[in-house]
Amino acid sequence: MPGVVCSVASTLKSLPNDPTDNIYAEHNCTVQFKGVELGTGSFFVTETMLCWIRHDRMGFELDYLHVTAHAVSKDLSSYPKPCIYMLYDPKQNEEDSENDEDDDSSGNIEIRVVPAAENNLNKLYESITDGQLLHPDPNESDDDDDYVEGDGGLAMSSQIRFDSDGQLLMNQNEDLSDELEQFEDMDEG
Repeated sequence: MPGVVCSVASTLKSLPNDPTDNIYAEHNCTVQFKGVELGTGSFFVTETMLCWIRHDRMGFELDYLHVTAHAVSKDLSSYPKPCIYMLYDPKQNEEDSENDEDDDSSGNIEIRVVPAAENNLNKLYESITDGQLLHPDPNESDDDDDYVEGDGGLAMSSQIRFDSDGQLLMNQNEDLSDELEQFEDMDEG
C-alpha cells in the first residue's frame, strides 16, 4: 500500500493555528484516512469546514460540500472502535463530476474519527450535521423534499425530527393526511 501512504502524506499540510469559528472541538481524536491511521490530534467542526490537526501541527481541512455522508458507526466488525464514519469526495460539486460518475478513481475517501471519549460521538455527529446545514448543496432542490411520509401520515420535512435512538418523531400538528384526502377524492371524480 505504498501509494496510499504517499497520497495520504500529501493530503496533510501544516496548519499553524487552530480554527477560531468553532461549533465544536474534540481533542485527542484518532483519525483514519484512506485506511491509514494518522495519529492523535484535535478535530474541529467549524462554521466553514471540518479540520483535524495533529500535535505536530500537520493536518487536513475538509469542505462541507465534499462530505457526501457521515454517520456514527458502532459496528465493531467494520472498525475496532466506535467512530464517526465519513465519505469525502474531492470532486463533489465540480462541473466535470457528472462525467466521472462511472470512474472509480473519483470515488469517495473513507475517513474515521475516533474520539477518546466514546460518549462524545453523538455530540460530534450533531455538530457535523449543524455545520453541513450552514452549507446546503447548491445542486440540490428543496422541492423534492417538501413532504415525507411517516406512521402518522404526511408531514412537512422541515418538521421531521429524530430522537436519540434514530426513531422518527413527527409534530402531530403538522399531519397533512386529512388535507390530502380531499385531493384523492378529486382524482376519482
